[in-house]
Amino acid sequence: MNNSDNKTLVHPGFRRILLTNPTEQSLNTIIQSELFDQITLPLKEDILGLLPAWEQQASDGNEVLAALILHMTQKPHNFMANEKMIQSNLLRIRILASTPGCISFPILEVQEHLGQFLKSADILADLPEFNVVLISESEIKPLSTDLTRFRLAPHSRRYIQNLFYSERCEAILSVLAHIAKNYPILSICRQAYALMLSLDNLNTWGNHPFCVRLIANRFWDTKLKKLAKA
Repeated sequence: MNNSDNKTLVHPGFRRILLTNPTEQSLNTIIQSELFDQITLPLKEDILGLLPAWEQQASDGNEVLAALILHMTQKPHNFMANEKMIQSNLLRIRILASTPGCISFPILEVQEHLGQFLKSADILADLPEFNVVLISESEIKPLSTDLTRFRLAPHSRRYIQNLFYSERCEAILSVLAHIAKNYPILSICRQAYALMLSLDNLNTWGNHPFCVRLIANRFWDTKLKKLAKA
């Protein structure tokens, strides 16, 4: 025991065992031992090494993993606060793990041939599943001229980037995870997972073809509805 704060210090080897394949029991142990409050331990190296295994577990539907990542990232002194790459991977893994179902294709194949699976993947923005992602007319109005001309100026790209705040990004990733695990057409499932991988940098969504198409679809949907009412 550490008498100064009355916390149980976890040996690095045991810590890796607890984190490698999260279960309800291991999660309870992690919470009770306040593992992620022990910021002096080199947790970052452990997490980096576990990301590939966690990705596979998330695709297989380990919902406990989602609870573990949520617990870890919500700590007041989050040791990953400045690790943007790790944070984006953890976000994707958490969303995949919390989404019901299992991925029915080898995720390594998509990871190794990402460019191939991203070809024409922007058309997934046309799927009705994305109707749950609400984007108001007032948000899109400043883009009307550029979208009508099918040409986005640099300032419009920056404006689009600002439309993808963290909560909206998470909602979109959640829809992609649902499609990747549950859509009846396997090629679409693979493309959805490929999109999740390609959207790992939240600061580049404004230039991503899928994201731009999603915004353009909302603009034209609104325009068509107005014409129908006229």
